[in-house]
Amino acid sequence: MVKQEKRFVPRVPVKWPVTILSPLAQVEGKIENVSSKGALVSCRDMPPLEEGLLIVIRAPEYKTMNLNGKVVWSTVLKSSEGDPHYGIGVQFTRMSADDREVLHGMIAKLYGMKISRKTD
Repeated sequence: MVKQEKRFVPRVPVKWPVTILSPLAQVEGKIENVSSKGALVSCRDMPPLEEGLLIVIRAPEYKTMNLNGKVVWSTVLKSSEGDPHYGIGVQFTRMSADDREVLHGMIAKLYGMKISRKTD
């Protein structure tokens, strides 16, 4: 059985450091893939399952982006070292026009690179 993709926007694989902040916690992690609507974050600690999170993305060669978001799903993963960590789906709920433009530009560039690699 083929799994049908439910996303309407493409995701691109990345390895970007990220910090998820709430009034109760600060969680460090890494973005594994990203779209203009959300991201998959892997981390050792679980952020609070609440709205109103600040997602600080530090993409290489770009300015730091501060986006608002919420956790929409999570799962427990095993790392290669055997320690459990989490996979977290975050949905971006609000971002500045400048951050939106930067994020869209990065995704378009990375998506273009992904497509060109497949055709080479």
